[in-house]
Amino acid sequence: MTTLTRHPIFSRLPSELGVLAAILGLVLYFSFASPVFFDAANFINIGRQTTLLAIAAFAMTFVILSGEIDLSIGAVASLIGMFTAIALRDGLPWFAAFAIAVISGMAFGLLNGLLTVIGRVPSFIVTLGVFSITRGIAFAITNRTAVAVSDDTFLNIFAGAQLAGIAIAVIYAAMLFVVLHLLLTRTRFGTSVYAVGGNPNAARLSGIPVAQIKIVVFVLAGALIGIAATLQTARLASAPVEAARNLELDAIAAVVLGGTSFSGGRGSLVRTVLGALLIGVLNNGLQLTAVDSYFQLVIKGSIIIGAVLLDRWLRGGK
Repeated sequence: MTTLTRHPIFSRLPSELGVLAAILGLVLYFSFASPVFFDAANFINIGRQTTLLAIAAFAMTFVILSGEIDLSIGAVASLIGMFTAIALRDGLPWFAAFAIAVISGMAFGLLNGLLTVIGRVPSFIVTLGVFSITRGIAFAITNRTAVAVSDDTFLNIFAGAQLAGIAIAVIYAAMLFVVLHLLLTRTRFGTSVYAVGGNPNAARLSGIPVAQIKIVVFVLAGALIGIAATLQTARLASAPVEAARNLELDAIAAVVLGGTSFSGGRGSLVRTVLGALLIGVLNNGLQLTAVDSYFQLVIKGSIIIGAVLLDRWLRGGK
């Protein structure tokens, strides 16, 4: 297997070709399975849904590249959406509500980072605990009731506005992609993230502050989740208790399908975008074809396992 994957034919193929082929295959299948899949309105809907997923996947990419994992982003995004909606309901201006969302996300990210790095608790356990805590807080402060948003300025800035016919949320996501891609590929910080995830001991011996890099990555991921929560709250014009349910599962699926190694140190945001698009098309198609929501989880979980196995196979089982 190792010899096959190192064959010159395989090495010359673009690494994104497989994901692109999978996206095309899903588009063709759902076009026949659902008569409304090819409607323009549906493609706009896919774009908006994929935008939120892509931003969450950007956050997850940085975390996984650094050799960690974050299972809390769905619950954190739902709770931040509630903070934002409550702030608007209580009369705060849109920019204050947005600031609350981003700062709250950074605070949860800092908590995850400190417990993981300083507390020396595996990030899997830390973020699973934070997931449970934030989900409980969300239920407690709202009694399972969605918080409505009626601030027209907020709704227009983060959901309703368009530029050249493109939804404003898509433009925000594109801007974030450019900034984050440059951060990851053109700065010392980005190089350090790859080094820390690839071999933390070697990175430490090279003078890279491993602990600080990991904490900053978690804080950055939290800020991105705050932005994603803001966009979702504006799109829904409310903050349901489980608005971002299973977001962490979709984000992980998008990242690993995009080729980012679960062991850290290898991957790119370009591939993450393709992975997010694939998951976005899959989610939309499964909903249009009325696939049971529980079975959708089975499909996504199987995709994650398959992608990780494929990653190991391509790396020769290492």
